[in-house]
Amino acid sequence: MFSYFCIVNTPGKPDSEISVLAARDDLSARLEMTTLADKWPGYETICLYQGERAVAVLGNPRMGLALESVVDAELGAALATAA
Repeated sequence: MFSYFCIVNTPGKPDSEISVLAARDDLSARLEMTTLADKWPGYETICLYQGERAVAVLGNPRMGLALESVVDAELGAALATAA
């Protein structure tokens, strides 16, 4: 079983932060990702993964980025099946 984790990208930093989530499914992981975003006001993007599978990407609306996920669920399912 693969763990859920987020990669937090912040502007002006060459490295990223990684946060492991205590989530059981995609929905609970997305909820934890939004909670993490509330605690990290200076983030640029937060990328949510389960293992190597991209689940969602959250952009910081204060920086003019899309708040909704930019990961297409159908594309993610197709990539997971192909791998």
